[in-house]
Amino acid sequence: MKHDPADALGRYRELLRRYHGTLDLLSDRGLEEVDRLIAEAGRYAEVVARVAPTPGTLLDVGSGAGLPGLVLALRLPRWRVVLTERRRKRASFLTLAVGHLGLENVEVVHGDVGAVEGVRAKVVVAQAVGTFAEVYRITRGVQAEQVVLVSRKGPEWRLEADALAAECGTAVAVLAEEPLEHRGTLAALGLAGGRICRSSA
Repeated sequence: MKHDPADALGRYRELLRRYHGTLDLLSDRGLEEVDRLIAEAGRYAEVVARVAPTPGTLLDVGSGAGLPGLVLALRLPRWRVVLTERRRKRASFLTLAVGHLGLENVEVVHGDVGAVEGVRAKVVVAQAVGTFAEVYRITRGVQAEQVVLVSRKGPEWRLEADALAAECGTAVAVLAEEPLEHRGTLAALGLAGGRICRSSA
């Protein structure tokens, strides 16, 4: 089904406002800044389209209220987008939003990444989940042969990239480094998928 992105994003915004209180979707401040949050999610889509131009499967870890996962699905309609969310209320909202927006390229998984089956993700997106190495480890079983990790990071994100390379014993390429207007950097790393990594802990 084809969508008018602006119309679909407007309907998504209204869903967030309608259900944020009853389903604990966003903080009050997050709701006030929902336009910025949606715009930043759009930046994720721009980065993914640039660093991984051939569509495949994208996994969003800890999707929450769908930022950036639902925006990615709207902006990248040729991609299969898998949203994982442990919290029941937020997973229910994601399912509701997918139906309301008519998104046929989205699958919602209520549970941890370990509950995901039949996926070989070319791109893994994770916001506020953990370090690059931690995200890599928990998604190892659902990664494609080559995988791209995309996440918002603070000023020391390159140290995380170095730690990922050291812990997993593989080369890590910096594919994108995009400063965000509010704060932080949107970073994309490319590396071999499915490797067993040692923990630095």
